[in-house]
Amino acid sequence: MTAPYGFHSPTLTDAENAIHRLYPSTGGQVWSSLLVKAGLTGRETDVAALSGLIDAMEKTDPVLSLCAQAFRIRSTTHTALTAAETLVRGAE
Repeated sequence: MTAPYGFHSPTLTDAENAIHRLYPSTGGQVWSSLLVKAGLTGRETDVAALSGLIDAMEKTDPVLSLCAQAFRIRSTTHTALTAAETLVRGAE
């Protein structure tokens, strides 16, 4: 995936790392539970998979819900920056 203006889209790996930072002792269990709730394997790389994981995170607990909001903001920002970069490059 491209990184418009150096801003990379968040990935499932980013989410997994965040979960392990939030829950150092139980991160593996939390991650596995989220994957089951989202119907994912954890190896997906598409935006739909990340969106599904974010939805599952939002419905889990307040801490994960806040983390999910941050990931949704990052994902939405990446989409907007990609569109802006496309427009700017098209106008050159």
